[in-house]
Amino acid sequence: MEEDVHARLKAAATVLVSSALALGLAEGALRLRERVRAPAAKSGLDYGDALRADGLGPGGFLKEGFEGRVMNGLGGTVFWRNNAQGFRRSEDTPETPPPGVVRVLSMGDSFTAGYRVDQEETFSRLLEKDLAARGPAEVLISEIEEPVTGLFWLDRSGARFHPTVVLLGLTLGNDVAQAGLALDPPGGYRIEPPAFRIERVAEGLALEKRDEIHATIPEACLAGAPAETPVRRCLRLLDLVFGVPAQPIGSSRGPGLSRFILDGVNGLGICLVPPPPLVDVFFERLSRTLLGYRALANERGFAFAVVLFPQRYAVQEDDWNATVAAYGLRPACFDPGAPARRLRAFCAREGITCFDPAAGLAAARHRTGRSQYFPGGDMHWNADGHRAVFEALREGVRASASLTPKKTPSSRRRGDWRVK
Repeated sequence: MEEDVHARLKAAATVLVSSALALGLAEGALRLRERVRAPAAKSGLDYGDALRADGLGPGGFLKEGFEGRVMNGLGGTVFWRNNAQGFRRSEDTPETPPPGVVRVLSMGDSFTAGYRVDQEETFSRLLEKDLAARGPAEVLISEIEEPVTGLFWLDRSGARFHPTVVLLGLTLGNDVAQAGLALDPPGGYRIEPPAFRIERVAEGLALEKRDEIHATIPEACLAGAPAETPVRRCLRLLDLVFGVPAQPIGSSRGPGLSRFILDGVNGLGICLVPPPPLVDVFFERLSRTLLGYRALANERGFAFAVVLFPQRYAVQEDDWNATVAAYGLRPACFDPGAPARRLRAFCAREGITCFDPAAGLAAARHRTGRSQYFPGGDMHWNADGHRAVFEALREGVRASASLTPKKTPSSRRRGDWRVK
């Protein structure tokens, strides 16, 4: 009997030691994999390598003819190719599409360009495949950084590619601030009613020196000192089971946590309720810009639609909770969905088509349990996020692509608004 007990204890100890050794080896392998992959990624090409060094080109800010594998933000790489005109597209783009081809121009910042996402996984490429299954179609991806510069480029260059539909992506984190600064006197551009003509008035202004960007979130909306949140769990094996812990969205102001109203990444200030006067001013400038797009669409005869790109904390509750804790916020002062509602209401009043994929992103997160954004507080969608956005846009873009806008008498009277 005693020998049987000893045998069982010995067997149990053997199992425990073997299990601990296996777990230790697995944990060590995961940590070694991180160390091995990180230097390789850092030494490779990144998003900036796909951009032009000398400003806008025929297709926007993307470098003509670039091809390579760029970092994917997860320790690996993805394929990226720009065509000869500077669109992220494998095939070249003649200025005039072949007869019967529906041409969609997808404009925006790094979200539209497909930051850290493979050539075949961007929402624009998925839209192209969907449209092409129903007839000849092309979707041209143009990186224009922010909407005011995008309007100038569309007027001077982009419209000559004769799009059927123009989709303007608006990132609800930095595009409100960037459009406001671009039109802030003296600013880089001017857009004024009634014609909403865009004019470039200066280049190379040091926007980071503007007083507006130093305005901070009111003290009454701050609950205390920012809290530290873990980037990784102590055991990487737990990340495999539960996923990487939710992280607060990052900041555009360098190391540490920014509480600036116009932070170009977290965009927390534009979610304040009620919005401070500075936010109202910047929304008015963005609204004026959208009226400029509408005027150009009437003049050139293409359909125009806005696509809202929501912040991760507006669609994933754990991201919002992590952001509140990390930045020391009072949640009652903020409404993460307010900027999107404000823009949707403006577009509805002005007859501008507006797509908001926030509900689709939230539903995909709930359905799959996976984040639709890259880890570590990155503001960008991963491949899952791009697919969720595509699914949210598909029916609306199909409908827009079937429309052929006609010039109305009023739009013809506005025909002299374009910059000469």
